[in-house]
Amino acid sequence: MLSFKHRYHQTLTMKMTLCEKGGQQRLTCEQALEVIRKLDRLTRGIPKIVYLVGWQYDGHDTGYPAMDVVNPRIKRAEDATALDSLKWLMSEAFQYRTAVSLHINMLDAQEDSPVWDEYVKLDLLAKNPDGSLRKYKWGYPISYTLEWNAGYAQRRIDRLTDMLPLARAGTIHIDAFHQYIPGFGEEPISPYHGITTDEELETQCKIIRYWMEKGVDVTSEFDHRYRKDPLIGLQPFAWHFGQLDLMQVPASVYIGGEGGDARFGVSMLGQGLIKKDPEKLKGFLKEFCTTTLPWYFLNRLERLQDKDGVVTFSSDVTSGMDGDRLWIRQADRWIRRGGDLFVPALWHEHSHPEIIAFSEEGCSGMEWELPPDWPEGETVEAYRIGIDGLTPFGPSIPVRMRAISLTLGKSEAVAIVPQGIKP
Repeated sequence: MLSFKHRYHQTLTMKMTLCEKGGQQRLTCEQALEVIRKLDRLTRGIPKIVYLVGWQYDGHDTGYPAMDVVNPRIKRAEDATALDSLKWLMSEAFQYRTAVSLHINMLDAQEDSPVWDEYVKLDLLAKNPDGSLRKYKWGYPISYTLEWNAGYAQRRIDRLTDMLPLARAGTIHIDAFHQYIPGFGEEPISPYHGITTDEELETQCKIIRYWMEKGVDVTSEFDHRYRKDPLIGLQPFAWHFGQLDLMQVPASVYIGGEGGDARFGVSMLGQGLIKKDPEKLKGFLKEFCTTTLPWYFLNRLERLQDKDGVVTFSSDVTSGMDGDRLWIRQADRWIRRGGDLFVPALWHEHSHPEIIAFSEEGCSGMEWELPPDWPEGETVEAYRIGIDGLTPFGPSIPVRMRAISLTLGKSEAVAIVPQGIKP
């Protein structure tokens, strides 16, 4: 088992679109950093990874297989080049507990790519049994094995890691890193060349290890329709997560970011919410509290049993579904009751205890028991969580019999800390 640069089961991992295919600009690097600053406030400083979509050429999915030109539309006015702006963003984001990296593609080729003719001449593209170029919904697939054997996969990776500080970011997202091509069933990627799926899979492993030698983890998708092997042990994180026995795979080894079984925790993608409203990020706090927050909590625990619809974890934690509503308990203490949550923000554990309370529909006088290790005190302090940071929620909240009573508005979240603590 290889070690990874990030703890993906304890990191909110998202995508952020800078530019659509065809050049529709969403965010410049300067605007992207402002979004990241707001995200850090809304998530109370949870560790984050953001993969940039459309950072290259003319936007999302353009230029491939080439990956050596930064999209000029994302440049800041004060920088000489878009490359300078991207380096600036990647560096500045660390102050907001965020590693910024790239969303790339190592499967597809586009006819308008500057290296298209070269790839055709060298016969690196997948072909149908009759020798014609294979094409699918998103472009012309490359044979991983042909490209690797020609040294061109390594060359692409080398150019990108030489151009940008990806080793400092420590991660990259390879989108559509498929083993079967959508629309072609379970055929090998390139039947004409006689390269088996297992051989292509072996080359995928070489590609991932090559990235890791550069100090960069590889994340991707795990859509079971297009994967024979989820690459457990090499790929620590996947979107479109499913079709795995989660009792057999620890969260620290392989974790889903979006998709999966809610009883084990399901995180958020974030991309659509950011794209829809980068200014106010409407709906982001709700999504974070109802998905990533309990996901983070459950991911720290050992999975012990899945029986009769109830998952049992270490530390006396259980989870299950009441209809379509998730519940989580620790012994007799509620962590989540449907849309109402009272979840420890455990990434703060080395500085101060903190709990995030949230209500989807609003609640009045709801009783919540404090954790057993919560410091003794007659009151707790509460702060409303918002896009501009924390604001006082009101007077100190009395503690009675190790419990507090909370009244929250619809989609309202508060950070709760012990008496005398300022988060």
